[in-house]
Amino acid sequence: MTTPRGGNFGKVLEIDLSKKTFKTRTVSEDIYQKFLGGAGMGDYFLLDEYKSHKDPFAEDSFLYLGAGPLDGTYCPSTRMSVVNMSPYTKRLSHAEVGAHIGAEIKWAGWDGIYIRGKSKKPVWLYIRNDKVEFRDAGNLWGKDTSSTEDMITEELSDPRVRIACIGPAGENEVLYAALIVERFRAAARTSTGALMGNKKLKAIAIKGTGYVPAADNDRFLKAAKAAKQYAVDHEGWQGIKRWGTAGLLELKNWGTGSLITKNYQTTWFPDVAYIGAEEASRRFWKRNVACTNCPVHCQKLGVIRGGKYSGLIGEGPEYETGGLLGSNVGVSEFDGMMAAIELCDALGLDAISTGGSIGFAMECVQRGVLSKADLDGIDLEWGNADAVVEMVQKIAYKNGKAGKLLSKGVAAMAKEIGHGSEKWASHTKGKEMAAHDPRGDKPRGVSYAMGQCGGDHHEANSPAGQAKRCLHNSLVTCSFVGGYWSLGMFTDMLNPLCGWRITGDDLMKTGQRIRTLERCFDVREGISRKDDVLPYRMMNEHLPEGPKKGAIFSQAEMKKVQDDYYAYFGWDNNGIPTEKTLKNLGLEFAIDDVREAKKAL
Repeated sequence: MTTPRGGNFGKVLEIDLSKKTFKTRTVSEDIYQKFLGGAGMGDYFLLDEYKSHKDPFAEDSFLYLGAGPLDGTYCPSTRMSVVNMSPYTKRLSHAEVGAHIGAEIKWAGWDGIYIRGKSKKPVWLYIRNDKVEFRDAGNLWGKDTSSTEDMITEELSDPRVRIACIGPAGENEVLYAALIVERFRAAARTSTGALMGNKKLKAIAIKGTGYVPAADNDRFLKAAKAAKQYAVDHEGWQGIKRWGTAGLLELKNWGTGSLITKNYQTTWFPDVAYIGAEEASRRFWKRNVACTNCPVHCQKLGVIRGGKYSGLIGEGPEYETGGLLGSNVGVSEFDGMMAAIELCDALGLDAISTGGSIGFAMECVQRGVLSKADLDGIDLEWGNADAVVEMVQKIAYKNGKAGKLLSKGVAAMAKEIGHGSEKWASHTKGKEMAAHDPRGDKPRGVSYAMGQCGGDHHEANSPAGQAKRCLHNSLVTCSFVGGYWSLGMFTDMLNPLCGWRITGDDLMKTGQRIRTLERCFDVREGISRKDDVLPYRMMNEHLPEGPKKGAIFSQAEMKKVQDDYYAYFGWDNNGIPTEKTLKNLGLEFAIDDVREAKKAL
């Protein structure tokens, strides 16, 4: 087995919560070149080690915290990828999260952390270089994510330890609970919070004191500095630097006509000025924050000054959080919207699925298929910010009839409520869609319908774009920064760092390999062309107003998206990777499983 020369250590930390043991798992150089790291490595472990239709809550189910070869180096804005089989959608899922934890994993001497098993009592992990401690989390269980991080930091007497933890939503196994990283970053959309709650794993604290070796450090630093300067100079990044993603709230409403409003009934929200970036800049934001070595610093922290939420410190609004917990629920009260966003972070909820579930319930109230009695007396009307904040709390604790119902998510809610509500249940592959209406932003429909995770706005808007996004998620680099780099900029860094001789074409093939590997997993779970679609409303109801008035995502457009996508990746007409494609991509080990799954479709 060949060993890495730089960029990677050739080892993953494997932890067993059941036995309270840990060991080193070695990884060969050829696996790194095939799957890179991050999401690609986690995808490989899942497909290789899981049989079809596995219970995501089984004791030997695992989550993988993956760094990439560029993490912990001078490459700007690297991240961490979290991979697991989602208990929510029963599909392979990955989430990428910023801050500094990905670099810390590498500085601790690991390429990733693989956690399986279940603890009988609440526990948290302290990883310092090659040492692992299993610490009692009894005093942390029930605490929100902010308190949990403060208590761990105080216990370790180390303000620079990097912490990822769950809140009460994860402890209560709310199926769209998130993993919150370094207080304001969320690894969401994967149900990782629920999985950790099931494993009684409250938090992971990581501290590293090492460094990442480079095969040719001088050449690597030259390329990494050039990549960072490109980020500084690129005009598109200046808007993100100034406004974060909140600036998209106004743009999507007034310009592209794709801001979700009132559970996707429209994309027109004239009150957007009260919840958007200019309002946040005037009365909320206090400082900008960056991920490791990033010149963009898109994260905006602020404090509410005055009113019922005076003193509340929070992050955002980002486009997704402001869209889902602002315009989507008809809220134009800035402080109330920020209170709901902050509460999602504190309780450990995916803000997108939370806002999607509340918006769906609001439309059910509007149409008379849910009543106040069904919702514990809460007046869940459009624009009622207090009701939204109260409902977030109920969801996290599954409190009352309302909390139990909304914690199930839109797909299950529609099935339970009935009365035609399936027609306004906006989800793909069982997961709530994000804040871009694909009738106004048609390329986004590719991400929603064809992406791996379902309902995800961040899986790119074309087949080639999704292959490249697999590279970002596996390397693991930020799409705001690395999303604009050429393939040559990546190879200029990777080759001297890792001692490789790869080309841009090699990287694109790697992206195609990783995306196809993900598809193999889903094919085993019964996914095919029938599932690669947008919700009823997107394809049957025209936008009633706004810049894209009259727009719809037609059946013909959906068919073309599917056909083009399958042709690009070398999948058959039903969306199943062919044996020829699997051989060409070096995925022969998946052929038998795909062949068997195909018989059942």
